[in-house]
Amino acid sequence: MPREKILSARLICRCGANNRAMKSVPFWIDSAPIPTFPKLQSNINVGVLVVGAGITGITTAYLLKKTGSTVAMIERERVALIDTGHTTAHLTYVTDVQLHELARNFGEDHAQAAWDSGKAAIEEIERIVAGEEVECEFTRVPAFLHVCMDRFSKTEASSLKKEADLATKLRFDAAYLSGIPYFNLPGVRFANQAKFHPRKYLRSLVEKIPGDGSHVFEKSAATGFNAKKRRVKVNGYWISFDRVVMATNNPLVGLAGMTSATLLQTKLSLYTSYALGARVPSDTLPEALFWDTREPYDYMRVDRHHGFDYIVYGGEDHKTGQKKETTKAYARLLSRLKKIIPKAKIDHRWSGQVICTPDGLPYIGENAEHQFVATGYCGNGITFGTVGAMMARDWIVGRKNPWTELFAVDRKKIKGATWNYIRENTDYPYYMIKDRLARPEADSVRDLKPGGGMIIGRRGKKVAAFRDPNGKLHRLSPVCTHLGCLVGWNPAESTWDCPCHGSRFKPTGEVIAGPAEEPLTPI
Repeated sequence: MPREKILSARLICRCGANNRAMKSVPFWIDSAPIPTFPKLQSNINVGVLVVGAGITGITTAYLLKKTGSTVAMIERERVALIDTGHTTAHLTYVTDVQLHELARNFGEDHAQAAWDSGKAAIEEIERIVAGEEVECEFTRVPAFLHVCMDRFSKTEASSLKKEADLATKLRFDAAYLSGIPYFNLPGVRFANQAKFHPRKYLRSLVEKIPGDGSHVFEKSAATGFNAKKRRVKVNGYWISFDRVVMATNNPLVGLAGMTSATLLQTKLSLYTSYALGARVPSDTLPEALFWDTREPYDYMRVDRHHGFDYIVYGGEDHKTGQKKETTKAYARLLSRLKKIIPKAKIDHRWSGQVICTPDGLPYIGENAEHQFVATGYCGNGITFGTVGAMMARDWIVGRKNPWTELFAVDRKKIKGATWNYIRENTDYPYYMIKDRLARPEADSVRDLKPGGGMIIGRRGKKVAAFRDPNGKLHRLSPVCTHLGCLVGWNPAESTWDCPCHGSRFKPTGEVIAGPAEEPLTPI
């Protein structure tokens, strides 16, 4: 899971376990330099000020620039260096708080919404990577949540099975396995998670922000906000703005009053996590994400490289500042890693900071007039950081966002009984295409009976298949001709129905009811 913090210090030491030079700097920073940006050296005026240049800040500024907004992003140090630079770059919608606990605390609707937001973030990253042709090693991989290697009980395994069952019920691609790959331990497989090189990704995005009235400034810390005039002092100069997005991991006061800002900060718990980077022989493990049920949990990601695999292995989380002999955390991690992969050759180690909230969900939303904040991502920094950017964009352009209530900074403990979030948010872009991302019902029409219909996967594409009473097969595009949602088969009425805006089609594709005006396209 994503883990963050501490300025990189290029301290070189010797690793006695394998006699290789080891760097106390994150692998991401060491392997992907980012060009420098100037300091602020004059007064400027922009539509939006973004404070902080990590995953949230850079993605927010990039998305806003795409909408035509003028943006100034300021960073105290260097872009993508602090928290995001010290991540482990897992891309997963599976939260640190398990799904059944979210459902118990918030209701199943809200639990599904929380995971859906992470899924939407992965889709957004994949869309940007494809659209901008970003070379950042983005790869879809499975993720495995499994019991601990050294000890586990039948109760623990049973709990994981219930987790998989609930995830499936809420339409996530999950399966309980009695033995996950390599470890051969009980666990849950979550399909279609992802990983990438975070600095290569953000390097591409940040280079597209400056120009046409937008700016990126480094070594430019915010030293004083004037809420009345809506401006901030940076390097002795003023940046005037209409709205501000606080994208620092631990939010600044900004335009909020000291009392409310302090109250927010008291609801955040800061943890330090430790990571090792290591080369391992090729094809030792499957290319995937792993984490266990230990408290705190260990986590690992596996990357394929030419002639070797590279893993990032981490854990040993503790409240920041509450452990003195922190170097022993690396020793304990190394000991456990060597039990898993004896031939692992460590070449990087680093620590990062994770910020958690009492209920395990982030605080994302407006916390003062004209000010938006995003924090408390816990172990999902990359996904929730992207969610925060998407929500900030929607807040600024005036678009309704489906996760506003769930992640609200001032939220109370909410339950899902009074809120059907799927029904109320079908017009949000993610939900308009969500069904396209789901698994097809089958990969062939072999079991399709006369009078029946289903969505099948065919050569990597989805097909709406209907077999008429005479046995003739009709293949149609499942894409609704209104706004592009994916239709589903209604067995009670023998129709293709669109879940987004209610269009209905005959089994052979002709329109029954709008708003769609054109039939489903035959294949």
